[in-house]
Amino acid sequence: MFDATTYKWPTPKRLVLSLLSSPDLAEISVRQCLHWGELFEIDPTAMRVALGRLVKAGFLRSVARGRYAIGDRGEVLSKTARQWVSAEERVGSWDGRWLMAHTAHLGRRDKTVLKVREHALELVGFAGLYPGLWCRPANYLETPADTRERLLELGLEKEAVILRVDVLLGDKASVTELWPQRALEERYKTLTRAMLDSIGRGDSQDGEALVRETFLLGEAVIRQIASDPLLPDTMIDVKARRKMHETMVAYDAFGRRAWTHFQNHTS
Repeated sequence: MFDATTYKWPTPKRLVLSLLSSPDLAEISVRQCLHWGELFEIDPTAMRVALGRLVKAGFLRSVARGRYAIGDRGEVLSKTARQWVSAEERVGSWDGRWLMAHTAHLGRRDKTVLKVREHALELVGFAGLYPGLWCRPANYLETPADTRERLLELGLEKEAVILRVDVLLGDKASVTELWPQRALEERYKTLTRAMLDSIGRGDSQDGEALVRETFLLGEAVIRQIASDPLLPDTMIDVKARRKMHETMVAYDAFGRRAWTHFQNHTS
């Protein structure tokens, strides 16, 4: 049985940006935001304040009185969130080479810049090998230059140095342990079971409860896919990861049916 309390409930900001990351929702009204907010016990005043701040910060833009669309600053976040669909298509077999990111010369004094830098690297699957030196298996199908462009879009400074190396000498076991492999595999299986259980119970649930469940669970899976290091099969159970991804494709369609019905009553 689904337990909503085990999932991280959205803040007003995260709720609105998550909704506008949906490919079939280009705009959202204040009324819709307030109704969605009720599902997660978000105070209407807090939602209105959040909308104003999101517009001021450039994450949203006003397209009409009381209606909003994604803004320039929010577009990168929205694009990253939507890329979950093609995540598995970005990786291939691993030939033993590594991608390295050298950032030691960039400094660590500006904590805001440091947080953005490290978040960008982690979103692309890099792990810190030594202070200022990050690595990941070079199993992306894209070129290192394309990987660098993705990192720059996410906020990595252009002065960072990205390299692809043929051999990473040292304690190989300690390198592969940079990623929490067992925890990742358990997460894949747990999320897959939760989605299959939710689909299995179908539309028998209360409408609002189903919308809340599909949002919380779907967002948790998308967050996992978006931040997943996409390790090769020599380091992780790729079949479990792909099953989670394939199940999410079906769960996304299942959830959208509930969302559409809910939104038609709030437009």
